[in-house]
Amino acid sequence: MKFEKIAIILTFFGLWLTSYFAEPSQNVFAFVLIFSVGILHGSNDLGLISELNSRSKVKRLWYFVVSYLVTVCVASALFYFLPLLALICFIVFSAFHFGEQHWHHKFLHKISGSHMFFFMYGYFILALLFYFNAHETNTIIFSLTGFKVPSTLFMWNLIVSGVITLAWTGHAFYSRSLSMNTVLFEVFLILVFSVVFKVASLIWAFAIYFIIWHSVPSILEQLSYLYGDRSAKALLRYVRASWLIWVVSVTGIFGIYYWIADSDTLFYPIFFALLGAITFAHVFTISKMFGSKT
Repeated sequence: MKFEKIAIILTFFGLWLTSYFAEPSQNVFAFVLIFSVGILHGSNDLGLISELNSRSKVKRLWYFVVSYLVTVCVASALFYFLPLLALICFIVFSAFHFGEQHWHHKFLHKISGSHMFFFMYGYFILALLFYFNAHETNTIIFSLTGFKVPSTLFMWNLIVSGVITLAWTGHAFYSRSLSMNTVLFEVFLILVFSVVFKVASLIWAFAIYFIIWHSVPSILEQLSYLYGDRSAKALLRYVRASWLIWVVSVTGIFGIYYWIADSDTLFYPIFFALLGAITFAHVFTISKMFGSKT
């Protein structure tokens, strides 16, 4: 069975859970998944860099460590001094990363402007999530930046990104870069995501998409690239190669929570800087991996 069929079943199962658990419980489940599978999918960048790079092992290690440290410092400074700019960058990077992971293998042949399409699709998914959870989204944005987003902006973000994504998909189909089955399935997925984002809490809705439709597919792609198959043995090798960075990331996040949870001024910038550091570095690594396969 193709993973997409399994993902549909898991998505509806996640939706079904929302009728049995209130928002606090949904958020607990969401954070468990994000801190486990979500962070794990970005924890083996050293292995990917080793495969992509011809440097010696010691040089690759130093390159990886220095890159992450620089990214953490830059992200921390941005979230502390320019939180609105940092949040915009975080959304832009995440949007592109989501779109690239979802679409890179679906085109029958390459199309011009594919990277912009990846971004627009990912941004449309985020706009859909934000629109159906506008109040929760605004609360988080305000706590981070002190800026309140007008409610109409969520709607226009969704409309504009949706129209552009639809037009680009139509163009890809017209130029025979996408099959009719792919287009119909993607339309069906958008309908499914709309229902999930509408019914579930913001964090649980994000977790359903992030884990089922992004993190797990990303891990499967990495298994194929690094080890040549997607077997349980390959997954075990992946976990062994990733566990240290995963432990450091999760320990750092929980350490920050327990030490400075009472200070929103410090907690949110550092918390999102750590997530941003993983995202920013991971985006470049995965994009380079996809580029090496074409």
